[in-house]
Amino acid sequence: MKENLRTSREALQKYWQQGVSGRQLLEKHTEVIDTYLRQCFSALPQGRDQLALIALGGYGRREIFPFSDIDLMILHHPKTPTKLVEQGAESIFYPLWDAGLEVGHAVRTPKDCLADCKRDFFLQVSLLDSRCVVGEETLYTELIQSFRKKFIDGHRHEFLRELTEGRINRHRRYGLHTFQLEPHIKEGRGGFRDIHAMLWTSFAVFGLQGIPAMEEAGLLTARERGNFEEAFDHLTKIRNRLHYLSGRKNDQLFFEHQEEIAAALGYRDNKGKLGVESFMQEVHGSLQTVAITSDLFFCHVEDKVGKNRHSDQSRELEPGINVRNEWIVADPARIVEKPFLMMRIFVQAATTGLPIHFRTRQLITANLDRIDDKLRKSRAMTKSFLEALQSTSDPLTTLTTMLETGLLTSFLPEFKEIESLAQHDVYHIYTVDRHLIQTVTELKYITEEQKNLFDSLPTPHILYLAALLHDIGKGQGVNHELSGADITEGIAQRLGLPEDEKQDLVFLVKNHLYLSHLAQRRDLEDNQFINQFAQQVEKPARLTMLYLLSIADARATGPSAWSSWKGALLQELYLKTIHVLEHTDHSEPNRAQAAQWMREKVGSQLEQSTTVNLDDIPDDYLISYSPQEVLEHLQLRNRLHKQHLILVPRDFGDYWALVIVSHDRTGLLTKICGTLALHNLDVLAANINTWLDGTVVDLISVRPVFKSDFQSQNWSALERDMNRASGNKLGISHRLAAKKQPVRPLGAKRQDLTTQVKIDNTTSRMYTIIEVFADDRPSLLYNITRTMADFDINISRAMISTRQGQLIDVFYVLDSEGGKLTENEFQEEVKQALLHAATNSQ
Repeated sequence: MKENLRTSREALQKYWQQGVSGRQLLEKHTEVIDTYLRQCFSALPQGRDQLALIALGGYGRREIFPFSDIDLMILHHPKTPTKLVEQGAESIFYPLWDAGLEVGHAVRTPKDCLADCKRDFFLQVSLLDSRCVVGEETLYTELIQSFRKKFIDGHRHEFLRELTEGRINRHRRYGLHTFQLEPHIKEGRGGFRDIHAMLWTSFAVFGLQGIPAMEEAGLLTARERGNFEEAFDHLTKIRNRLHYLSGRKNDQLFFEHQEEIAAALGYRDNKGKLGVESFMQEVHGSLQTVAITSDLFFCHVEDKVGKNRHSDQSRELEPGINVRNEWIVADPARIVEKPFLMMRIFVQAATTGLPIHFRTRQLITANLDRIDDKLRKSRAMTKSFLEALQSTSDPLTTLTTMLETGLLTSFLPEFKEIESLAQHDVYHIYTVDRHLIQTVTELKYITEEQKNLFDSLPTPHILYLAALLHDIGKGQGVNHELSGADITEGIAQRLGLPEDEKQDLVFLVKNHLYLSHLAQRRDLEDNQFINQFAQQVEKPARLTMLYLLSIADARATGPSAWSSWKGALLQELYLKTIHVLEHTDHSEPNRAQAAQWMREKVGSQLEQSTTVNLDDIPDDYLISYSPQEVLEHLQLRNRLHKQHLILVPRDFGDYWALVIVSHDRTGLLTKICGTLALHNLDVLAANINTWLDGTVVDLISVRPVFKSDFQSQNWSALERDMNRASGNKLGISHRLAAKKQPVRPLGAKRQDLTTQVKIDNTTSRMYTIIEVFADDRPSLLYNITRTMADFDINISRAMISTRQGQLIDVFYVLDSEGGKLTENEFQEEVKQALLHAATNSQ
């Protein structure tokens, strides 16, 4: 029999390979297990009239996935001999285990079962799904009758309370939203457990069995039932395939499985959009459908059985829209007569902070076909939309509900392209539509933090629109900011925005990444660069909106996209640029005079024991630091006779600043970068200063690769290793080669990113800018700086940022004679050497 079970399960996999999928495969799997268990039971030598084999949970629902647990209970009479029960259990359970199946098993009398139900709510819902596979059915019938009397009939409030608490706790554990990077399609929001919760509730509270019965009872509309069953079938097919691909019970769509399933189902990359992203867009869409339907269902249940269901307190907000029992409700007839009231519902929700009743949400969905081009262009609709967008204190709830009802995509059809669209990386933690809503939410928080800036804006609604639309082009694939600007121009035209507002909106969408990129990749001490950027932005208000949008976008992207370090860079760039825009005199300050003032200031405070020629200190260095900082660096320099290098670390929260003072020597920066990599520290930025007397003052910002706090970092060991390396007593290359890759977050696969090297001689007047784009590896910065040292290239500034697993290194450099890298042949040689170094880093 055991061999027959294996053969039957192998045949099921062949059926699946031939295209049998969905619930049909689950039923066939259930039939195989039923048949096998009946054979085992019939082979029992005695006691068959005293035992019943009960299927629980998914097996009871006839919902067995390829590697699902088989939940079984042997039910027996209280007086059945123990030996007989044990023999029955061994004959039933052992062969299943031998066949490699996961079996959830229990042996109980009816009394035991009822006692366990008191302690275990999940056993109660398992019994709701239960059925007698074989054996003494009277025993099972008596148990179910007692169970219903004790726990179901007359106890629906208690049942609903327990189930609701369990549902909330499960969502907290597995995710409060459906757009997880790697969704758990069984336990997560919008997954199978939400479907089961609906089925359990409809049976326990209303005595209904199955989804069709929910529609007949009015708990689901025909549209909701159709969408729900389609999503149910889709998720069932995905879960079947996920089990077979994993070769085990696995209900979470990890990155590698997403790619495999997408490829197996024929999803292909198209116009810059990955096939796996199209696949996950459909998965998230199905999860979202189940989540929305589930929420509406439980609202309906609460409305029917909740404690306040008989109350009828009502007041009018405006004609056709009322508040009843602290819910916003609408008059169906007025909605049909004046469809723009659908948007007014959200204005009232935004201004009152009250939720929209589930029947009103259903009413909006049922009337979406009334929103045509004429209504989209109407002043009343646009005004109401902008008012709802700007006035709500809770954009997340307002816009999420607008999206879930379909009103947002009906009013802005362009939004449909990015609805549930996943981004296949660990950088973005939300789908595109949710990221846009989250950006508006973050913007609302920022308006309180930056109230003076926000209050200075003449058209704040344009900033809110930009937050909602800035990634609208991602449905078109590559260069989303450019395609998004084109799409936004059409939207602005349809909304009837004035020309100046339209231009600002398009500018913000087109350039929403620009400020962040410049802040992290350009020298903010370069006045020429600041002036050029100010000319591009043109207006102070436009710059302020771009600044606030950049902060909101980064915060809404995910934890890896925002830090106080990035915030400080953005603020510095904003303040320097706004100063240029608000002052007509754009001439650079007299650098020589400023440097001379610094020399006099520092000289007047120098200790007598300090021996230094202040003329040996370059002007660029002097005007970049305060007198106190320069004095500190001089004091550190005085201690250098005792060691090669001095390190002073400082804690700035989510990044650490290192002051490194040493004597110049060949490959010093390379050795510093290599030692930092050995100590699991990522470099964020480096300011390299070499005085005429050979003193080196490097300011390097770092953060730990692994989660660590400042106090636990072994700074003395780092300083010791830097001294050994700078004194040619520590081999770095072989240590980095032997070093394992840092452990990245679950699912954070290395992507095959294109390595690039760009050489720019136009942005900076003094320096050549070299940009290196490559996979993030521990030895990358070490290899790049070593390669530059081979060419006798001097690095003055370095900015390092990471995006989607790709390291972006930006260097401000000069050649060995203190000039730019101007010769084409030399540039090409440097470029090829850096490409090799970046590609072959460990």
